[in-house]
Amino acid sequence: MDSGDWESGIRARIEQGDAFLNADDFERAAELYREAIQLIPAPAHEHEVSLEAFTALGEACFFAGHFTQALHCFRMALKSPNGTANPLVHLRLGQTRFEIGDFHHAAESLLYAYALEGRDLFRGEDDKYFSYLSKFLDR
Repeated sequence: MDSGDWESGIRARIEQGDAFLNADDFERAAELYREAIQLIPAPAHEHEVSLEAFTALGEACFFAGHFTQALHCFRMALKSPNGTANPLVHLRLGQTRFEIGDFHHAAESLLYAYALEGRDLFRGEDDKYFSYLSKFLDR
């Protein structure tokens, strides 16, 4: 099977998951994202599509309040091609770390997200994250 075949199946599941995520059905979205990840040939984090898949699953877990699972997903997204350059991954990783009480690492991730994308990345997010980050920007 060539990469186009398995990649189209992955992208289809991600798109279906996105529809459920946008409808706030985080559990169903997570199921579809997990299906997508299972279709990625091992080692999954070496394929470009893994960034999108792990980030999407991380968001579904985050919004569902499953922060430990979200943390794992965002760490995998960072290992994916272009993961370290993705501001959304750093933002969500920082928010997840904040929610589990790992404030030191939350600050690092949020600062990295801010450095990559600036204040605009935080628009539409809960104000508590940027308020926390602001303590470190004033230094």
